[in-house]
Amino acid sequence: MSNNKKESKAVIGLQQSWASNISDYILLRREQTYLAYKATDAKANTNSKQVDKTEESNLFTALFVMLATHLEEGHTVLTIESSEHEEALQGQINDEAVTLYAWQQQLLEMLAMPIFALIDTKLNTQSEDDSITERSLFVLLVTLFDKRDQLWMQLVLSNHEKEVLTKRFDMIAALYHLLKNTDLSFFIRLVNEHDLFAEVNSSINNKDKVNSLSKNKPIIYKIQENQTNNETELALTFWLHRSWQAEFNLAQHINTILHQQITPLNISIPKNLNDQQIAAINVANNNAFSIITGGPGTGKTYTVAQLVIALQQATESGGYGAENIRFSTDSASLALAAPTGKAAQRMQESLQAALDTADIDLQLQEAKTIHRLLGIGRTGRPRYDTNNPLGEDIIIVDEASMLGVELANYLVSAVKPGARLILLGDANQLAAVDAGAVLADLCRIPLLQPIHAELTESRRFSAESGIGKLAYQINQAEIDTQAIWQLLRQDEALSFHYVNTLQTNELKDNKTRNSLSNKKIILKISLKYIKYINKIKELLKNPIEKSMPESVKNTITSLMETFNEFRILSAGHNGEWGDHYINNYLTQWHLAELKLPLGQNTWFHGRPVMVLQNNYELGLFNGDIGFCLQTSDDRSRLEVFFENKTQGIAVNLLNEEVIATAYAMTIHKSQGSEFDHVAITFDNSHARLLSKELIYTAVTRAKKQVTIYSTKSAFEKAVQTPTERHTGLALQFSKH
Repeated sequence: MSNNKKESKAVIGLQQSWASNISDYILLRREQTYLAYKATDAKANTNSKQVDKTEESNLFTALFVMLATHLEEGHTVLTIESSEHEEALQGQINDEAVTLYAWQQQLLEMLAMPIFALIDTKLNTQSEDDSITERSLFVLLVTLFDKRDQLWMQLVLSNHEKEVLTKRFDMIAALYHLLKNTDLSFFIRLVNEHDLFAEVNSSINNKDKVNSLSKNKPIIYKIQENQTNNETELALTFWLHRSWQAEFNLAQHINTILHQQITPLNISIPKNLNDQQIAAINVANNNAFSIITGGPGTGKTYTVAQLVIALQQATESGGYGAENIRFSTDSASLALAAPTGKAAQRMQESLQAALDTADIDLQLQEAKTIHRLLGIGRTGRPRYDTNNPLGEDIIIVDEASMLGVELANYLVSAVKPGARLILLGDANQLAAVDAGAVLADLCRIPLLQPIHAELTESRRFSAESGIGKLAYQINQAEIDTQAIWQLLRQDEALSFHYVNTLQTNELKDNKTRNSLSNKKIILKISLKYIKYINKIKELLKNPIEKSMPESVKNTITSLMETFNEFRILSAGHNGEWGDHYINNYLTQWHLAELKLPLGQNTWFHGRPVMVLQNNYELGLFNGDIGFCLQTSDDRSRLEVFFENKTQGIAVNLLNEEVIATAYAMTIHKSQGSEFDHVAITFDNSHARLLSKELIYTAVTRAKKQVTIYSTKSAFEKAVQTPTERHTGLALQFSKH
């Protein structure tokens, strides 16, 4: 395990001190409330149970911290399982024979891992091939319990780190003493008796009852019994209250929309649609809620365009059942939205192209980010909700794989009765940055199968397309790495280049040599942008004319087309193959090519930038790409020009913290974008970030060519590692 990976685990653990502090606050308020009631109720001493029992407090704190850690990693639930014939792990600590079951080990390891990772990082006690999780839990606990003071002295820690680690150690010790030599039934009894936990075993139809059960309870749990192979398996699922509420409400709202009666539109099916697309149209036309999934080029947007055309024709003739609705550029009949500004823009362009192809004279409303559609501002609360729903009759949301559970909940709650909500997306892409995996979850729920249409026939990637074949291979449940390597070697649209990776025990001169070798590779990659650089040089000679808006628009459109011919996509920010290093290198290369002063100013002519946060005042959205350019008015003045905007924005109005150079971007940031040629960069230092969904997303951003720069081990790890998001959305649809 690399030092980077070990440090990341340790840092994650230390960052969770906020969760421990919050749990302490909750317990303190609970004790204060108890004492207040005790002071005013003479009978309280005999009729109320003592609430500050150490055992109860330790259990609550441990689970609260674990759930918070899970949430930071994208999981909305923590689930522990036990079967009737589960074998126990036998060991000895402090001369005492101890029994621990697998679920107990899971909980203890989850709490202890950040401490072990920090010890390994600080003391360098672990070899490169040794994994923390492969060591015996008893060996780790003995090390922690018996050598605690010695370890604390050896580690070079700040006072804050010592405080956090001591608190985590006490939490581990308390949970260990609580769980040892017990079983899951004992644990469930403790949870059942705890007044900060609420059990919800009700169906989604009993909303009031479930809400009353969970009121003012920070942790929600659900018990399940499953019969498999004549064996009873017991599962216990925990949520933080906010996560549970979001998933519960999301399921409630979807269930409500499913039962809405809508009037099917009279759709003329184009002859060029395949059977899957026709089935998708029928699903979306006959249901208030529908999901259409498929990979790139499968025609999701074109399919939905037929509904838009039918809606226009119906409202023009008054046949939609709402004669007072006008369908025009200022109409509220249709809303187009996506999680990011770039994805919304691409959606609108694709839909408009489909309408133009069908010879439909209709100018669509501007597609919006979901935040903007719902009126989510600085408070984080939406303007539109159940009590104040959106006015649109059809709401189409693209790139739905990027939806986290909270944003999805806000969206579905704002759909008015009788309106259609259509989710488009690729369930194989990366899940949301926020917690949850909403699209993938919804596609797996049996109740929703009738309203889910999947498109698999790609028009962008033919049966002979190397990119299509690679995407298909990556998506297989059983990965055939040999087939993937053969494809990378033989297909002209694909190539793989080995990069050097540095081991911690390598000599300094080897490190220098490897670094120089990698720089040669980056220089070779840089040359892919030479066409863009040449256009930037031309704009030095003939600067952009601000007084001619149409000329500005055409210039930026042409520049964007050239820039989008190639893009570097990295797995993460850090390391030699992260976007930060690559962008810094390309910045210096760019300045040298244009003979501009090196490193004097952040802003320079031709700098491509990406917006990292929505800025509604400037009309900029997360993912927007722009170009910093000199203008004919004042060559010393730099402005940033964005696509489809005729006015530049002065660089002093753009906060450098929410702007990044965009020669290279992370794969996460590339979602919703397309490029002719994609270079994908990562190495062993990105191990924690790698997954098959990450590589699939990167590969499918390319239309013509994919080049991968990586190590063999990192690439194989990536394609063999599916992302596992632990979520509880499916449980909200189960009946009892």
